[in-house]
Amino acid sequence: MKILIIGDSFSANNNGWPSMLGHEVVNISENGIGEYKIFAKSKNSMYFDKFDKIIFNHTSPWRIHTRVHPVHKNNPERSNNDFLLNDVEYHSKINKDMKIVNEYIKKYYDPEYQQDVYNLLLKEIMCIPNSIHITFHNPEDTQQITHNYNQVYKQHPGNINHMCYEGNKLIANFIGKLL
Repeated sequence: MKILIIGDSFSANNNGWPSMLGHEVVNISENGIGEYKIFAKSKNSMYFDKFDKIIFNHTSPWRIHTRVHPVHKNNPERSNNDFLLNDVEYHSKINKDMKIVNEYIKKYYDPEYQQDVYNLLLKEIMCIPNSIHITFHNPEDTQQITHNYNQVYKQHPGNINHMCYEGNKLIANFIGKLL
């Protein structure tokens, strides 16, 4: 079976659960990307003919799309990063551009809009045939995604896709049953 994985940092490291699936895997996940960038990758129809399954690892609805992240733009592992709300405040204390982003968010951010756009993107992505949809983010924020592995992530923290080896092995086993 040939599998494509598209998602955020919970699937970006090939040394974790993606390598434990026991199938041929092409992984185009990226650290720190938002749902729009996952959606944009899914629009490339060449993927549908070349793969038996596509695993979408959905991110948090609280990632705000940006073309250029002032902190991570020169980091090859995070160059496509989007803003994550809780990271913006932290980085705003040490980066003047992030301070501007933080001020904008405090003044103009609309969480209802953010959630609605996220839900629209999910609805579109979930229509893709032969796809599996997973997430590791807060179940209250990602209710429409049936396979939520937030508890595995919390119980098995580590440095490979945010989990230890055992956590990655559990995820590979769970996903193996879905394949």
